[in-house]
Amino acid sequence: MTHPYLREVQAHLGRLSAADRRRALTALAAQLDELTAAGLDPVQALGEAADYARTLREALVDEAPPQDARWRVLGLPVEVRGPVSADVRARTWDPANPHLVVPRLFGLGWTLNYGAIAVRAGLLRPDDAGPDVLGAIPAPELRAAQSVPLVVTGLAAGALAVAWRRLPSTVATGFGPTGRVRGRGPRWTVLATLALGAVPAVWAQRGGARQDRLVRTANATALAVLSAGVTGATIAEARHPQGRAGLLVGAALPVAAAGAVAVVLVPLRSGLRRAWHRAGD
Repeated sequence: MTHPYLREVQAHLGRLSAADRRRALTALAAQLDELTAAGLDPVQALGEAADYARTLREALVDEAPPQDARWRVLGLPVEVRGPVSADVRARTWDPANPHLVVPRLFGLGWTLNYGAIAVRAGLLRPDDAGPDVLGAIPAPELRAAQSVPLVVTGLAAGALAVAWRRLPSTVATGFGPTGRVRGRGPRWTVLATLALGAVPAVWAQRGGARQDRLVRTANATALAVLSAGVTGATIAEARHPQGRAGLLVGAALPVAAAGAVAVVLVPLRSGLRRAWHRAGD
């Protein structure tokens, strides 16, 4: 269970980046453990939590890399660091940030902050993803969560393999809001669509810090579901050209968001339970 002083400091950290917040709280948690072992009151040793948090903010603001996009074009954010920077990726799962949309990890535009969605839905509190909770997540559950985008991509690849020989030489490459075909291209383009989900799914299997593993898994799951939705719509349109197969793409959007939240929330809930049990022992 998180130390009360740690929770109070966290509540006063304001809009620090997720990476700086994590580093500061991890260091403070270790310091609090030492103070507890020595029988010292953290308020007497460190001062009031609000004052300590203000000192942290002042120390980190000048050093912190901007959590906004790297560039802006006509007011739209442009980012290229997401695939290589865990600090940038962390913005897509930041429960402490109330904004539902944040600059996307690569390219032009915006993406969802899945942590804010979980908080808004009442599934998580902003301080529920602390270092003690992340450390308490069972390793098998973490690996199971990481496997979700691989499973989704595998199912989509299996469906495509079964349907491949029956696909025409040209297939749908885009759909309008009504589900009708908006463009066509050679059959191999559906392989590129599938790869848009497969590459992030493989990327999510890497090791590293637990928070980053969950963040990568959330983003990979969303992309895998969207890729599977477009692949399924392409297959369905080839079978029924007069239908509105493109509606599958629209249906995949909320499923992708829900999946991205779930693959992080389920392991976090397990970590919370274990952290509570440890605190009660």
